[in-house]
Amino acid sequence: MAGGEFELINHYFKPAPEDLVADDVVLGIGDDAALVQPPTGELLAVATDTLVADVHFPADADAALIAERSMRVNLSDLAAMGAEPRWFTLALTLPGDWDGEKRQHWVAGFSRALKSCANTFGCTLIGGDTTRGPLSVGIQMLGSVPASQALRRDGAGLDDFVLVTGVLGDAAAALTVLDEPASDRNDYLRGRYYKPTPRIAEGKYLRGIASSAQDISDGLLADLGHICFASDVAAELDLAQLPFSEVLAEQPQAEAIEHAIAGGDDYELVFTVPPENMPELAMLQAAGKVQATVIGRIVSGAGVHCELDGAPYYSNATGYKHF
Repeated sequence: MAGGEFELINHYFKPAPEDLVADDVVLGIGDDAALVQPPTGELLAVATDTLVADVHFPADADAALIAERSMRVNLSDLAAMGAEPRWFTLALTLPGDWDGEKRQHWVAGFSRALKSCANTFGCTLIGGDTTRGPLSVGIQMLGSVPASQALRRDGAGLDDFVLVTGVLGDAAAALTVLDEPASDRNDYLRGRYYKPTPRIAEGKYLRGIASSAQDISDGLLADLGHICFASDVAAELDLAQLPFSEVLAEQPQAEAIEHAIAGGDDYELVFTVPPENMPELAMLQAAGKVQATVIGRIVSGAGVHCELDGAPYYSNATGYKHF
C-alpha cells in the first residue's frame, strides 16, 4: 500500500464488506459528505473535540489508547445531553516526518481500536479527513435525543440536589503515573485516564429526572460552574461527600479533594435533580441503573461554594484552561 490519503482511508477506515453499517447511514465514507437519517421526532445532538499530542495525551502513547481516549471523551459530551450516539467523523493529522512504515503501523493500531470502541457504543464512522502536521485527533460526534428530553446546562433550580456519577479524581491522579512501571494501582489509574466510561446509559436514564447536566472534563468546580452560570444560580458543595475510588482514598485527603474538584478528565456527569424527582432517581439507583452521589444543593447567588467539615473550603485551582 502506497500510504497516500485515499489508500489510507480505504484500507483502514472504510467499512469492510463484513462490517455492520447502521441502516440510518444513507451514504457513508467515500463521497464529499455523508448522508444520515435521524430518527423521526428526535433532535440531532452534535459535539466536537480535538485532542492534541502532548496537550491531551502523551505523543508517544500507544495508538490504540489514543483512539480509545479520543472516542470516549467525545461520547461523554453526548452522554451529558442524554443523547444516543449514532455517527461520527474523524479528522486525523499525522506528523509529516513519519516514514511510510511507521505511519501505517500507527494507523493500523489506531483504526482497530477506533472501530472496536465505536462498535461497543453503537456508532458508525461516516467520513472525515486526513492531513499532515502535529499529531492530533479531531472527532465530531453525532447523536439523537427525543425533542423534549435533551439534558441542558440551563435548567438547574433552587433547592435542586447536585449529584455526580461514579468516582472523581482518578484521571488527575493518573497523570502522575503515566510513565511509571506497571502495577495494579498504576494500571487502574492509567485505565481511568485512557479509557474513561462515557455515561451514555446514565444520561438516557436521567431524561425527565435531571434538571441540568454537564460532563466533567475540566474539573468539577469549573464544569458545575458552567451549570450555575447558565442557570443563574449558585451551588453549595459538601466536599466530605465526594465519591473516591479505593485507590484515590489511599491518598491524603487534601490531595484527593484537589484531584476531584479541579483535576478534570473524569468524564463523569455532574447533574441536578429537583427534590420531587429524587424518589424516581432512588429507584434507578436501587435497580443498579445509575450510580450517583449527592454532593450539594443549588442555592441563590452565583458560583460554586465549598465546605469541608463545616468550614469553608477554598481552592486556588480553577480547572483545565483551554487557552
